Formats: sequence, structure tokens, C-alpha cells
Amino acid sequence: MSQGCKTTIGTKTTCPYCGVGCGVEINSNGIVGDASHPANSGSLCVKGVALEESLQTPSRLLYPKLNGREVDWQYATTLIAEKLHQAKKETGPDSVAMYVSGQLLTEDYYVANKLMKGYIGSANIDTNSRLCMSSAVAAHIRAFGEDLVPVNYSDIDDTELLVICGANTAWTHPILFQRIQRARQKNPNLKVVVIDPRETVTAKQADLHLAIKNDSDVILFNGLLKFLLEEQCIDNDYIQSHTSGFKALVAEVTAQRYSVTELTASLGIPQQKLTTFYQWFARSPTAITLFCQGVNQAKNGVDKGNSIINAHLATGKIAKSGCGPFSITGQPNAMGGREVGGLANQLAVHRGFDNESIQLVQNFWNSPEIASNPGLKAVELFEAVERGDIKVLWIMATNPVISMPNNALVKQALDICPFVIVSDITADSDVAQYADLLLPAAGWGEKQGMVTNSERRVSRQRQFVSPPGEAKPDWWAISQVGQTLCQLEQTSNGFAYMSEREIFCEFAAMTGLNSNSSLKLDLSQHANLTEQEYQDWQPTCWGDQHPFSDGQYSHADGKARFIVTSDSGAERQSNKLWTLNTGRQRDQWHTMTRTGHIPHLAASEIEPTIYISELSASRQNLKSGQLTRLIKPNHQACIYAKIAIDDGLAAQEVFMSMHWAGRYGGNSAVNAIVNSETDPLSGQPAFKSSLIEIEPVDVKSYGLFIKSAFDANVDAYLNKNNFLYQAFQSDKQVGIWRFAHNQWIQKHSFTFSTSHRRITIDIPQGWLTVDCNLMGENLVVNSILVVSNQPIQMDYSHLSAMVGYVMELSQLLTIVQSESAGKLICSCFRVTDLQINDAIKNHDCTTLSALQNRLKCGTNCGSCISQIEQIVTSHQQSTEHSLS
Repeated sequence: MSQGCKTTIGTKTTCPYCGVGCGVEINSNGIVGDASHPANSGSLCVKGVALEESLQTPSRLLYPKLNGREVDWQYATTLIAEKLHQAKKETGPDSVAMYVSGQLLTEDYYVANKLMKGYIGSANIDTNSRLCMSSAVAAHIRAFGEDLVPVNYSDIDDTELLVICGANTAWTHPILFQRIQRARQKNPNLKVVVIDPRETVTAKQADLHLAIKNDSDVILFNGLLKFLLEEQCIDNDYIQSHTSGFKALVAEVTAQRYSVTELTASLGIPQQKLTTFYQWFARSPTAITLFCQGVNQAKNGVDKGNSIINAHLATGKIAKSGCGPFSITGQPNAMGGREVGGLANQLAVHRGFDNESIQLVQNFWNSPEIASNPGLKAVELFEAVERGDIKVLWIMATNPVISMPNNALVKQALDICPFVIVSDITADSDVAQYADLLLPAAGWGEKQGMVTNSERRVSRQRQFVSPPGEAKPDWWAISQVGQTLCQLEQTSNGFAYMSEREIFCEFAAMTGLNSNSSLKLDLSQHANLTEQEYQDWQPTCWGDQHPFSDGQYSHADGKARFIVTSDSGAERQSNKLWTLNTGRQRDQWHTMTRTGHIPHLAASEIEPTIYISELSASRQNLKSGQLTRLIKPNHQACIYAKIAIDDGLAAQEVFMSMHWAGRYGGNSAVNAIVNSETDPLSGQPAFKSSLIEIEPVDVKSYGLFIKSAFDANVDAYLNKNNFLYQAFQSDKQVGIWRFAHNQWIQKHSFTFSTSHRRITIDIPQGWLTVDCNLMGENLVVNSILVVSNQPIQMDYSHLSAMVGYVMELSQLLTIVQSESAGKLICSCFRVTDLQINDAIKNHDCTTLSALQNRLKCGTNCGSCISQIEQIVTSHQQSTEHSLS
């Protein structure tokens, strides 16, 4: 199944994508959903369905490489230990740093944290979870005294009101959204409210959509609290018994201009909608507020989170069935990383840097030294690298060259750093290009350990294929370095681990430090697991269903805290500037190293795209398919992307997906124009609200080049560095390169050295060249090049199907002249809007079920159902209009 290795049939593991934590099973049919796992009951989203294809990672890194030269593991780990020891000795422990990832398993995370904080003596270990969940962490700690999510998935089945705030759940957490839809079917009284500046796929399926102005969440929830006070819908008994700080919050809220009339103008939504939401929250006996990146990724993300928590505490809609604030994680083990202490401002096991915790942790680890202060958060860390303060940097399972804001600084930092270690599964990731030492990491399916999902459920990832080459689990590599470092520094060996089980048991035992405290994280009952018990582990939620159901929170006095939140409001901007919102697409994952090569996942967004409304486009004289330049103010940086129309966006607001990277996105990585502004408490970057300029580009040539997907000689035909813009898409056995240039490309500008014949055909607005071999009267197509002075709209999927096949010249001409392939709606079965419309018009498929029966669209992950229903509704309305 993977890299030609033998597969262990019958293995149960968990999906490596989002924080839902779906169970999967390896059986004779491949990789399927695990029907027994409580997170998903056998369902998988479109990415989960493609897990088997994701195992075939292009350009797999197989051996350690030092400056491009293969070395053995002993040499590599010894070199790292020597570099760490030298840096500590010459410039101090804080000259060493690690930047890790929610892709790591709990055991990997634990050993990395122990090495940095307990043996190097620095807290300069941070994680890419800083970029997505750290504001929620800080909000939890301020309110509850501990980073703890007090809600479970089962609460969705029991609530009367579900508020989805800053999350496009239908696309980012599809299986959780399926559960929401099932809950609506079972309970017709359940109302769903979506709070999002964009009219997303999720918003279109809500009972109420509040398209608030960007970053005005605190205003909205403070206004809700004032409404609850005025309507006398607060729970005074709960407030009195289980909370503190309410009087100060009331004084602040009542002093502000938070009447519904005034809020209507501040938020930019109709008064009737705002009143409806407030009334629903006030009158509903139960309520859940599910929030994600739209809340967290802001300069006041912590205050946003606390304003949500305040509303739940004030009404007592927390710590009981169907109630509570529910922070959803973006990565499979973001929660596990937080549990072990993987953030720079945590020590370990939910403990901070107070004197008691420092002493307890050092004694438990029996470590020679211990970090005594918080370390550098992600943005600060790379700024320190760029200043020259960090001498050794170890990056694991993440791609900060693309994922960090202001990534030009990250590139400069990595160029400056004396010694950069990168642990990865591929040598082709963007960050791998900056490594002095590359370490081949075992990937999903090749390693094992624990992960914790969004509802605190600890599940196993299990190995079912052997790692290729010399790829090793991250915990093993860290342990080897740790052992050598202990020898160099003549300290006791804290890293003599023989298995993942030993590490997990040590972590579980360490959580026992909390047993006599107010903290709830305590897995110490699992500290003596046998190997068999570890292997047989079943998904387990720690902290019970509702950790605060006894009314005791994790602050020393047992009470939750109301937090006075800062009302920064939505900033005004000039007509020249646009608000840039970045986020995920349904079918891709992070920087595409795991999903970019899978054809049906690549088909839903085929190139770097900037989405704007029709109104915004017309005001700026922009058209769909046109190439634009997106500029960071003061011309500090720019990228290129093509326009697409999305009327779910407000005027002067744009959306671009975060995924485009490496060979897929060229120089169109959106974070090059995202600034480094962060929340002052959490250090989480404000990815959702950068201001940019947009201008059209004078393009003379739009190009499309189709050839074998991984042809090593492609640059002989297409020198991407010659163009303003280029992007790559994998489509079955071919690669599709799209490019644009500010000069007209002549017919004979390209050299096709392998061809026997070139056939050049004039097409509207340009020309097409087919590089082919002759086979009698027929042609065997090697590659295709299309150049036009207009954005190319022809059916590229038909063109790509030509490569490698025998056909007549007349067939070639017919395909070249075909129309657009349409917009992809269902990624699972590659069904387009054209196919759906054809089925409606010509086959009488006028209902969702009829279309599902004929085309299978929407029958797998269900993410496209709302789009299918919109096409059906549009057809019905068109029919009714024509009849009238």
C-alpha cells in the first residue's frame, strides 16, 4: 500500500488530518472509516477517503542528509548533540530552539519538550499550534484556570442552539458537520446560527447567518451580555456559586454603547437578525458556541474567546449536557501537544512557570537543569533567529517558510541561522531547502503513538506499513540526540526509551503531579500500561463528559473567572485597501505536501485564487480568471493570484486559501503578504485581517502546459522562472503547469527536444502546440502547450487525457475546441456543475436524491450537498419563472 511495503490488515488507527480525530481501519478494501470509533462512526471526509493515495508521497526523504550528502543516523544524531552542547556552552541555552507541530504524536511531543526544557534548559520550543489554537488556550486558562475544553461531541446531539463562530465547519471539519446535520434531523427544534463575515457553505445551511464586520466578535458577544442583563436572563445562582469577576464585567459592558440599535451599525447586520440571535440565546435552555480560527486568528483572539465564555458562564450554559464554549482544533494532535507542554509558555502537563511547578517538573524528570521562564512564541522565535540570537534550530513536521506570517523574514532567518535541522518526510518541502541537516521522518501509517482530538479523546495512531529507507519516528531521533547530549554533559540519561509505550506511561505518570492540585489533567491511572494494554487501547475521553460539572474550576479557589474584554472594533480602511482573510479549502491540507499530488483533491481549486464579490470586481474593473497582484502596503511584498467570484464576501473583502506552496503554488504563498501582528497574550498571528492592495496585471500571455506529472526534464520545456506567475496541478498521470507573462510568447519560443513532430494550431486569442510522435495516420501525444492572450477556459481535463494516447488529428482538433469543464462540485466523485445541470435538464433529476442516485455526488463525505441543493433550487426557480 505504501512505498511497496507490506500492509498490516486489520489495523485500527486515526486520521492524520483535522482535530475531529476520526477513526480509520485498514482492511482488504483499503483504508476505510472505523465504524466503532465514537468520533466518526465510520464516516470519512474527502481527504480521509484519499488516505491511501496520500501515502505515495513524491520525492520521499529516505536517508539523513548533511548539506545534500547522505550520512548515517549515528553521525547525524551525534552531530546534533554536539551542536546543541556547543551552543549551550558558548551562547547559553536560549540560543537553541525547536519548532514542532500538531502532526507529532504525543510521545514525540513529550520527548521534545523534555529535551528542551529539562535538559537544554530553555523553553524555546514552540509549535505550529501557536498559529491556530493558542488564543483559545489563553482564553481557557484565564477563564477556567486550565486549558480545558468543557464540551464533547455528544453535546451537539443534546443542544437546542448551536452557534458556529468563525468556522466553516462544513469544509474544515466535515465529519463533525455531518453530526450537526444529523442532530438537526433528529431535533427539529435545534437552531443553528453562523457568525462569519463570509457567507460560507456552512453559513448557507444555517437558520441564521450573522455576517458581522471583520473582527467585531467582541462587540457582538458583549452586546449579547448586555441584552441578557436587560432581559434578566442571567443565572445569578450559578454566578454567585461558581464564578468571580462578574461585577467588573457588568460595569464595563453597561458603560459601553451596546444597545441593539447602536450595535446594528457597529456590526453591519440588520437589527432584526441581531435581535433574533440574542433572543434565541437568552431563551434556549441549552446552547453550544463552537469556534475556531475566525475567533483565534486575530489580534484580540483571546478576548474574543473570553467574550464567548463570558456569555456561557453568565447564563449557566456550561458544564452540563448540550452546553458550553467549544474550541475546535485544527490538527490531529494539537490538543496532545498542549497536554504535554509543547507551547513555549507552558512547562508541562498544563503547568506554567510558577516556582512549585518548576520544582515538581524538574524532580520528576530528574533533569540537570530546567527552564524557569516562558520561551519565545513562534513569531518571536523566528525574529530571534533572524537577529542571530538562535544558533541551532530544529524544525519538525511543519513548513514555516509557507505557514508563518511575513514569511520573507522566516526565509531570511533560516539563511542566517548557523545550523538548521529539519525532520520531514520529503526533501521537496519549502523548509527542507533551508536545512543544513535533513532527517527522514516516519510518516502517518509508519509510526505509532497517541493523539488527542478536540473533545479530549485520546486515541491510538497505529503503524500498518514499514517506514521506507532509514525513516525513523521523531521520538526515536530525539531520544538518540538526548542520550548523546547526556553523555557529553555527563548527566544521567533521561532518554533511554525502547518504545512508545514507555514514553506514554512516563507522560501519564507525570500528569499525576496534578492529582493533589486543582488541575483536571490526570492520566496517572494509565502509568503502568502493559505492552498489550497499550496496543489494545480504546478511544478514551479524559476529564469525564463535563469536567466542571461539579462546579469546581481549575483556579485555586475553584471558581471560573469573568474576563473584561477589549472592544477594539472593526477598523476602518481606505478605499484602496482590502481586508484579506485566509483559511482552508475543503480538499487540501496545510501546505499540500500530503495532498497536493492527489488528482481529485487538486481539482477543486486548481491554482492560486483570490475570491472577491461581483460588486467588488466591477468597482475595480476586475474579471474572473484575470491575474492580479496582491500587495502588502508600502510595497514590502507581493504575490500573484487569479480572480474568482464569490458573492458570499462583502465589499473590499477577499479570501485566499493558505495552502499554495512549493511546486504547486510557486511564488503565490499568501503569508508573504500577511503581517506579523499577533495577539499580545497568546502570540497567535492575526491571519484573518491583514490589509492589502490589489491591482490588475498587464498580462500578454496566459499559458497551459501539460506533460508527465513528474518529468525531471520539465524545465527544459518550461522555465518557470521566466514568468510572472506559475502554478502546478497533478492530474492522474500528467502534470499541468499554468503560467502568465507580461510579454507575448511566440510559437517557437519553446524547445521540445524529445519530439518527432510538432503540430501548431491557431485557436481564438492564441495558439496551441502538440508535441507528438507519428504512428501511421495517428498521433501519440507527448505534451501540449497552449498560449492565449485571455485566461484559458478550455476543458483541461480532456486535454490532459490526450497525453500518452493514440488519436487521429480530427479528434485532437475536437478536444481543443471543447468548452469549459465547469466548476467541480463533488470532489469524491469528480462531478461538475455542468454534469449536474445536464442531469437535471435531460434526465429529470430534479431532487437531491435523484442526482445522488444518478451521479453519486454528495453520497460520501456530504460536503457538497448544500451546493447541489443550491443548483436544484436555482433550476426550480428558473422553471417557475419561465412558467409564470
